[in-house]
Amino acid sequence: MISAHNISLAYGKRVIFKDVNIKFVPGNCYGLIGANGAGKSTFLKILAGEAEADAGTVSVGPRERIAVLKQDQFAFDEHTVFDTVIMGHARLYEVMTASLAGGFPLPLSQHGDRRIP
Repeated sequence: MISAHNISLAYGKRVIFKDVNIKFVPGNCYGLIGANGAGKSTFLKILAGEAEADAGTVSVGPRERIAVLKQDQFAFDEHTVFDTVIMGHARLYEVMTASLAGGFPLPLSQHGDRRIP
């Protein structure tokens, strides 16, 4: 389980969020909505360890990880949806493409249902 406890962030006097608590339970899907500039992307960066909160903690359970796919609407135009999602975990994508291509990176979708040996 991944959880955030009392996450707070402010830029000067502007409070972005304060005392945010959430628990992400396996099997559920979550959405984060809010106005532009409300701190949605910043909160996700804090969860992923790419940014620090002013206060609070993020806990990631054993055998769990957070994978992040960067927010760039044009970066993945030449890739399939499957490949793009797997790229959210850079090391997994690197291992899978190298393994499936005999050491040469190729899109995973060109290999059908093959699995990592």
